[in-house]
Amino acid sequence: MMLQAGQEFSHFKIVRKLGEGGMGEVYLAEDLKLNRQVALKILLSEYFDSSERLERFSREAKTAAGISHSNVMSIYDIGRAAEKSSGKEISYIVMEYIKGSSLSDYLRDRAPNLKDILRIAEKIASGLAAAHKIGIVHRDIKTDNIKIDEHGDPKILDFGLAKPVVSAVSSDDQASTQTVSKELTQEGKIIGTVTYMSPEQARGGTVDGRSDIFSFGIMLYKMFSGEFPFDGQDRVSTLAKILEARQEPLRRKNEAVPAELERIVDKCLQKDPGDRYQDTRDLVVDLRSLRRQFESSISDSSSIITDAAALGHKTRIPRYRLFFGAVAVAALILAAYMALNDSGDSPSSGLQASENALAILGFENKTGDESLDWLMAGLPEILLTDLAQSGSINLISRTRVMDCLENKDKPVSGMLNHQACVEAARSIGASRVLSGSFYKLGDLIRIDARMEDSETGKILLGEKVVGKDPFVLVDSLTQKIAMSLNISDMMADNMEVADITSSSPEAYKYYILGMDQFGLDMDKAIEHFEKAIEIDNTFALPYMRIGMAHTFQGRNQEATRYFVEAGEYAHKLPVRERTLLDIYSDIWLRSEFDDAFAKTRSYLTNYPDDKETRGYYALMLNVLKRDPQAALAQLDTVMMIDPNYYPALSWYSEIYIGLKDYDKAVEYAIRAKEANPKPPGPMLDLLSIYYRLSRLDEAEKIGNEILERFPENLSAKNTLISTYEIRHEFDKARRVL
Repeated sequence: MMLQAGQEFSHFKIVRKLGEGGMGEVYLAEDLKLNRQVALKILLSEYFDSSERLERFSREAKTAAGISHSNVMSIYDIGRAAEKSSGKEISYIVMEYIKGSSLSDYLRDRAPNLKDILRIAEKIASGLAAAHKIGIVHRDIKTDNIKIDEHGDPKILDFGLAKPVVSAVSSDDQASTQTVSKELTQEGKIIGTVTYMSPEQARGGTVDGRSDIFSFGIMLYKMFSGEFPFDGQDRVSTLAKILEARQEPLRRKNEAVPAELERIVDKCLQKDPGDRYQDTRDLVVDLRSLRRQFESSISDSSSIITDAAALGHKTRIPRYRLFFGAVAVAALILAAYMALNDSGDSPSSGLQASENALAILGFENKTGDESLDWLMAGLPEILLTDLAQSGSINLISRTRVMDCLENKDKPVSGMLNHQACVEAARSIGASRVLSGSFYKLGDLIRIDARMEDSETGKILLGEKVVGKDPFVLVDSLTQKIAMSLNISDMMADNMEVADITSSSPEAYKYYILGMDQFGLDMDKAIEHFEKAIEIDNTFALPYMRIGMAHTFQGRNQEATRYFVEAGEYAHKLPVRERTLLDIYSDIWLRSEFDDAFAKTRSYLTNYPDDKETRGYYALMLNVLKRDPQAALAQLDTVMMIDPNYYPALSWYSEIYIGLKDYDKAVEYAIRAKEANPKPPGPMLDLLSIYYRLSRLDEAEKIGNEILERFPENLSAKNTLISTYEIRHEFDKARRVL
């Protein structure tokens, strides 16, 4: 030990030794000048046997001190001073003292849940990005160089100082190779730690921020599996694996890990630096997006085992242990749903909405007039549209609440179980819920609305509005809600719902009827939208929806004219839909695919529970970015929002066909049919897949089932005719023809 407890050195008083590494020893010390505790690193003299090395070290330390980030340990000072007893000159670094434990100990002792590990990973990546931005590479990212403070936040230690000056990389290939070979036999004199090395480090090549990204990927793999991705019997075999071997997929080590995280880790661990993340900020964005998707859907008691000892060396966690143990991440909920073929009797809380949100529930039809049933869904939709123009309130739609209901609480004849809706709304972040009824008084409509506290049931607002025009009534109700919630911008704008939808309630009625079919029976949805346009040809929403319906069915040419029409009346679109139209126009009108991708990603940051757009984002990842695993991860998130959402189930099948995983493709097509038994679309999907896979007996069976229920369906007839022709059953083909 260089220094002793109680000893004074320079203007520091040594408290105790904290640890040691290849460059020297670290002490907890009192800074007698500034009266604060610091971490004092005393550096071995052998590293400074030339003025050139000392100058280089000083320059790197000063640069590292320029990193200002909450997740990077601060460097306060560097210097040299004589140790009194020996008179020997000693170099030192004064650093921030962080109370807490190493990331290794934190993972072993706490067994944190997925949410917490993702949060820590995101913060570490953010600290890396701050350093890389000013040109500093760590070179030794590993769990022991991350400290978790008293608040559970990570701090990266030794930034810019982890590489010993004596091991500065030579530009000469032979010298570099000799350096690495020598380091394999000398503890503490390697460029980083072998198990965390990047391939370019292992070769003794030039490193940049992408080398840290590789090491970070190794650390992520270890954090979520308890094992290293490249682990040999000795240093040489470990380096060989880093240079040549591909890691075993992370989800084989831990089945609870979401597909998106596996994709992120795989991208970090690419052998060629050019195939990794090129900017650490992109890595931060991906981790942040994943963390936001999962952080609210994991219970506080859930945990993910990360310690190698707990996992057992190279031992996979059995599925039953994951399910019945502490792991309760959303990906596992999805896996359990698929494996057990659940009937839907268990709740699906899904993705959390914004906290302290207002959920808009249904309005009960008390008129006795079935022609007004559309208002049960229409009134909440109009209110949502009206209130959403204010950026001052978090809203949860009626559709979103219905997605979270158990099957037994789903609406019968349009009616919702109120208490079940309140509980579902509360489970995804609503502190208040708005619901009510509407009545008919001669030619007038009366809307009774109430807003209640979702926790206590206390009525916070009760209002009645009477009139002929539902739009005028909703505008009046919106103003009263705005006053109750102190939304000043809503009061100031005084924008009417007709300004951002249609001036005709009848046109809006057909729009709502179209939306009831959208995603299930697109042709029927288009019929309703066309009727809305016949009544009001300036109504932008149905134009946009017809365009989207055509694109979902592959009729891209037909879609373009509707997007053009919608663009002409875009000023009459709500803010959210205006953004969507811009995205669709980028794709189908302007062919600006990169812009569309970036805008969709940004849109989902603002509206994370939009299952429709997230599903379409999955398609973009699959088609534009050629990244099916990322696409599947996005669809996994859609399943958390609504496990019965037909378009997403259909897109799963398409992606799995592209991956040649035909069993999975059929599995999801069957799920889509079982979850949505009424419309023909899911049945037609299954028929198409059976036909494409030459499973002709099954194709015949499902084809005839479709025609029993929909005898005029041409798609089913055409596929059946082709099926019979392939099997040379020409009499059957003629009969269908």
